[in-house]
Amino acid sequence: MATTPLATLAEEIAQIGGAALKAPDDIAQTLQRLAHKAFRLRPKESEARQFSLVMHWDTIRLLESQMRQLDKAIARDLAAIPQTVTAIDGIGPVFGAGIVAEIGPISRFPSDDAVAKYAGLTWRAHQSGTFDADDRPLTRSGNAYLRYYLIEAADRVRVRDPEFEAFYIRKYRGATHHPHKRALVLTARKLTGVIYGLLTRGQLYDGRRFGS
Repeated sequence: MATTPLATLAEEIAQIGGAALKAPDDIAQTLQRLAHKAFRLRPKESEARQFSLVMHWDTIRLLESQMRQLDKAIARDLAAIPQTVTAIDGIGPVFGAGIVAEIGPISRFPSDDAVAKYAGLTWRAHQSGTFDADDRPLTRSGNAYLRYYLIEAADRVRVRDPEFEAFYIRKYRGATHHPHKRALVLTARKLTGVIYGLLTRGQLYDGRRFGS
């Protein structure tokens, strides 16, 4: 990094960060300035460190390659299963396969409430007289894997689907504690109802039919 031309370093930072990163030139200058100050090693140590870093980088690239192969295998296997979960924009083969696999036959659930309970997307009562605490924790007694897939999928769906985006924003603004976490879990609960409807009726997703 210390010896890389500044323009090249800035270009690489811009490609990796995309629109999320502002002023890649300034970032490149800062990183290069820190690189010149850091990691002062004796020549013999430098070679060993370089070798170690190259080995670690090769391991990372190998793992990334294996993940891509695994993603392709998941997508291929999911294509053989009748399901419409991945018709929802934001749910790809990996999360779709996880949701379908953890739910299993949808016929074993009488309602979307039953699926939500199975996933642990329900809240423990925390009441005292007429007081009902807004900061109520999840039960977390259900299927942790399904809960993870639903919450992660909801986080992706909400940035792509206007219906879910509007729902998330309403819940975020209405929360008094942990607004993002609470709004996201409530969005996952809404997504659970939509997924249940799609799987039981074999429909493709249409936001106009699944209003809040």
